[in-house]
Amino acid sequence: MQSFADIARLDSPHLDQLALAISAELRPTDCDAALAELDRLAELVVREGLGGEPHEQLAVLEEVLGRREGLLGDVEDYDNPDNSMLDLVLSRRRGLPILLSVVWVEVGRRLGMPLRGVGLPGHYVAGWFGDGDPILVDPFRGGALIADAVAPAAAVPTSPHLTALRMCSNLVAAYERRGDIGRMLTAARLRLDLPLDERDRRVMEFEFKRLSARTN
Repeated sequence: MQSFADIARLDSPHLDQLALAISAELRPTDCDAALAELDRLAELVVREGLGGEPHEQLAVLEEVLGRREGLLGDVEDYDNPDNSMLDLVLSRRRGLPILLSVVWVEVGRRLGMPLRGVGLPGHYVAGWFGDGDPILVDPFRGGALIADAVAPAAAVPTSPHLTALRMCSNLVAAYERRGDIGRMLTAARLRLDLPLDERDRRVMEFEFKRLSARTN
């Protein structure tokens, strides 16, 4: 797999590539096995039968991914860095909202579904963006529908680059809490490889300098 910096330079990288590249910068990662598992999950959904309507297709994803395969949020050890590693999320069947949403989006992409990640304040979900109003689901809760809890203006897709920024920030915080300074700085540095706007870049550069000062 390409380096994170190379993937981050793409105009519209896939979320599975970004997530696995982040993991590979921090620990040994079997990217091929993780991609094969996403392919397998997509095949299971096809075997179940997709149906024609959005709600029918989302119900199949909920049944296969959330119930049968047991992909759910880790409520016991929420900020464990393992919950931010796509390969480990796929093997452990537990993860943060953003990584579980990546699984949903990437399984959906393999099946031609218009699923996108949606960053909300303090949460991250998956959304169906086909014809009509968006339909939001919560992969952290196995794919439960989110009804009338999000203002329409907030139900917009989050770009892959901003999603990667959020994944890296989660890891910075998790490693900082554990005193793992080396990996904390690596995750902070990865944010600077992303095509950020001027404001975000200034913030991330300042944060990287602040964190780096801890090693002096």
